Amino acid sequence: MRDYDNMPELDWSDAKAAQKAAAQIIHQEPVILQMPGGFDTSLDGEAFGCELQESSGILYNCDGGRVLRQLAMQNHLPDLDIVAAACIRSSSQVDIDGTQKRIIVHD
Repeated sequence: MRDYDNMPELDWSDAKAAQKAAAQIIHQEPVILQMPGGFDTSLDGEAFGCELQESSGILYNCDGGRVLRQLAMQNHLPDLDIVAAACIRSSSQVDIDGTQKRIIVHD
């Protein structure tokens, strides 16, 4: 399990959250995106190379670009594609915390 306490967190409701997150990711810096309450995090983790932690339900070490593209499409959030492109460029992985509606981007 990862310790997320020391990672910067961005609220998706900030109009520049996608651009700020992309800048962090391109510089190989981790970032947490706090998504809105209605954000749909349902994914087939195996399809994206994720590891599921049974106790927390968190999907770990997912293919960042692919997962974020999928989440952008299913939530109708085109700005999330900006973050997905940064993940592809930096080969970043993501953890998906569906309970707290967080996307954690890391290397």
